[in-house]
Amino acid sequence: MATIYTIHAARPEHLDAVIASMRGMGAPTIRVVDCGDHYMALEGTHRLHAAQTLGLAPRLVVIDQDADLDITAFDWYDAANFSETVYPAGEIAAEVYSPSQAQALRFDTVEVL
Repeated sequence: MATIYTIHAARPEHLDAVIASMRGMGAPTIRVVDCGDHYMALEGTHRLHAAQTLGLAPRLVVIDQDADLDITAFDWYDAANFSETVYPAGEIAAEVYSPSQAQALRFDTVEVL
């Protein structure tokens, strides 16, 4: 079993559209940080919720906490909020984690790429 924390809660109106598109596309590929006993998703909140709803095993691109990560490609990146564009992945996982919004999703199986 794998636990993946999302950045925020899924918005139902957007989730419905993602579920519909994933029915044809299959399991999503999501970048996550390995935090030891769980993964922290850096993207893909709605895709992860859709995968869980559809019973799909997400494909995970696992990034080590010490690996440097360029954050400019993520949709949550805003230059006004960061002084740099490259940080250790563990620092990014801690920064995007919000105890009030993150949700733990559990999957029986995942595919680690």
